[in-house]
Amino acid sequence: MKRKTILLAIVVLSALIVSPAWRQQQEPKDIAAWLIKVKKDVTKKTPSSGWTEALAPDKLASGHLVRTEESSFALIRFADQTKLVVRENTEVEIKGQVQGRQILDRNVHTTRGKITFDVKKQEKEAFRFSSPISVASIRGTTGSYRRDDENNVDNLGIGTGLATFTNLLSNLSLDVSNNQTGTADGDGGLTVRESTPEELLLNTEDDNMFDETNETGGKTRELRLGAEDKQGNKKTIIIQWEEKEDQ
Repeated sequence: MKRKTILLAIVVLSALIVSPAWRQQQEPKDIAAWLIKVKKDVTKKTPSSGWTEALAPDKLASGHLVRTEESSFALIRFADQTKLVVRENTEVEIKGQVQGRQILDRNVHTTRGKITFDVKKQEKEAFRFSSPISVASIRGTTGSYRRDDENNVDNLGIGTGLATFTNLLSNLSLDVSNNQTGTADGDGGLTVRESTPEELLLNTEDDNMFDETNETGGKTRELRLGAEDKQGNKKTIIIQWEEKEDQ
């Protein structure tokens, strides 16, 4: 009898593994992020569409690009409250996957411009910033990543925390820590030094860059509700609204 019970359990488990519902739950999905705040000329692009106007609270996924022009910026927020500020004249691509609630990988690739970041620490995943010549692996860190495409030079500035900075052309890697700046160049060079006062300002929350307050004086609020469709698949209903400050 015991042998039959074990055999039955194996059959049931095998049926679950090959069922479509089980595969759907286990398969990795694109990472999600949201444009929380945009100023002036900000556009976005998806794998299936051209450049269009970006508006808050647009949803972003792996393969989506965001581009800012002169005197413009965009505030991007991930589900774990990691925030990125895409500064003026910058272009970035969001990449990454999640499996259930676990983040498998995240990478923000830039070909020009500057990103200021506040990355929340994850147990396993390291957030990465990359360009054609460098990659920065971030864990629970604030700072900035700058790509000078004209001179083929990247700078990683750390306000608080620790990051590993790698020049992809030479495979050299160095740690960049509190109040330090790393520089990677197109000849394969990599250096780390103390940040200047001007760089320290750029690596901190100048102008309340991570504040989600809109130009109308309010904040973007969000409510998430769990639901199921007719097939029993779990869905999330996201309701967002602007909450204005009392005058």
